[in-house]
Amino acid sequence: MAIYRKNYMEINMFIIGILGVIGIIMFAMITGGGLDPFIDMPSLAVVFGGSFFAGLAVSKGKLNSETISATGDAAVKIGWIGFLIGLVLMSGSLKDLLASQMIGPAFGVAFLTVLYGYFIKLVCFMYTNSKS
Repeated sequence: MAIYRKNYMEINMFIIGILGVIGIIMFAMITGGGLDPFIDMPSLAVVFGGSFFAGLAVSKGKLNSETISATGDAAVKIGWIGFLIGLVLMSGSLKDLLASQMIGPAFGVAFLTVLYGYFIKLVCFMYTNSKS
C-alpha cells in the first residue's frame, strides 16, 4: 500500500507541476496579446511530427527515459531547422515582404518552431526527471 501511495503522489506532483508550467506559459502568452500569434499549424506539424519520428528512430523499440530525452533534444534541433527553413522562404520573397510590411509576422512564425521545440524539450525534461 505504501508503494502505491508513493507512486500516486509522484504522478500527482508531476501532473500539478506540468499544469503549473503550462499555465504560467499560457498566462504570459495571453497577457502579451492572446494565443493567436502563438499558434501556427504548419510549424506545429513540423516540430511535433519531426520530434516524434526522430524519437521513434532512436527508440530501438523501447519507450524509456532515454527515448523521451532524445525526443526532447530532437525537438529543439528540428525547431531550429524549421526556423532556418522559414528564413530561407522569407529571403526568397523579401521584396514582397518589405513592400507589404509582413516581415514582422513572418519572423514571428519562423520563431514559433524554436518555441515549440523548446516547449517539447521542457516537457520531456520534466517527465524524465520525475522518473528518477
